[in-house]
Amino acid sequence: MRCLSSKSFASLLFTSPSTSALTPLLALRALSLWDSTPLPGLAIHVSDAPEESYDADDQVFVRGNLAIDATGVAMRDQARSFQIAYHELLIGDIIGKGSSSVVLQATHKPTGTPIAMKVISMFEKSKRDQLMREICTLYNASCPSLITFYGAFYREGCITIVLEYMDGGSLSNALSQIGPIPEAVLANMTYQTLWALAYLKREKRLHRDIKPSNLLVNSRGEVKLTDFGVSKELNNSIAMCGTFVGTFKYMAPERVQSLPYSYQADIWSLGLCILELATGRYPYPMDSACIEMVQTILESDAPKPPAGHFSPEFEEFIGVCLNKDPKQRLPAEVLLQSPWLQRNGATSYGQSVANVASWIASMQ
Repeated sequence: MRCLSSKSFASLLFTSPSTSALTPLLALRALSLWDSTPLPGLAIHVSDAPEESYDADDQVFVRGNLAIDATGVAMRDQARSFQIAYHELLIGDIIGKGSSSVVLQATHKPTGTPIAMKVISMFEKSKRDQLMREICTLYNASCPSLITFYGAFYREGCITIVLEYMDGGSLSNALSQIGPIPEAVLANMTYQTLWALAYLKREKRLHRDIKPSNLLVNSRGEVKLTDFGVSKELNNSIAMCGTFVGTFKYMAPERVQSLPYSYQADIWSLGLCILELATGRYPYPMDSACIEMVQTILESDAPKPPAGHFSPEFEEFIGVCLNKDPKQRLPAEVLLQSPWLQRNGATSYGQSVANVASWIASMQ
């Protein structure tokens, strides 16, 4: 565990000549922290189990490689750090709420940039662990199909993570408000989600909670994956997970059985999401008890689109994603070239964004 006083943490936050792509939006400064030269007031202590421990007072929260205080967040051995001035934030309405966390809409007053603030109490261990995992996933992420990370701060016993605000909300909300999403539009949304999954695989990380409420859209036509609280880093491309986390009803059969699983599990979850968004309903019966749903997932055939309602290319795409044998599911980087996407104009990331934006404009 790294022990760092709030005074020394604040003193290390200084403007760097090089800035990140996020700087124009929130005036965030890319900072140099934790270099190889010991700095005054900086003490390092490594515990036997840093991932299970943290150090916090009323000014700074430290866990593992992360240090968060009232002015920002920094990670050891990383050139980038983020600084946020709380007094520059105009706090708005609550846009999401859980048992131990809340999501607020806010505005960065100097730039007028809308943001989303996810706030949790540091005393809620499971939520705190999820938030730390989310920060670690997004800290150095460089993918337009992942939600943008603007920073985090620690204040009054709570950790707040500051994220990009998506003015279109989630695809779950879109489904409830406008009904099934047209196949051509859904193909372009799927392209962007696959772009995110291909990036995560390159970074050796599973999302493990793909569902419509974790796919956000904005008025520019961008679809972005969010909520990395249960994501998992794998040491190599063929490593397998064995933990049972995430939203139950979107889990792949191998996960429901608590068998080892890997990147193919996210592809199954995506396939269920696409089918739900296309048809307007969750593919499995929703009036079943959990044990009955488990039996249905394991014993019944994989869900299919209603016959005659969709293109053959769509049916083929869903069949590849919802194959009960994970070895038969194609990876995201291959699915990006699928005939269904090509048929609907999703030939590149930029084109897929433009196509979704055009549909949104037509809706307005």
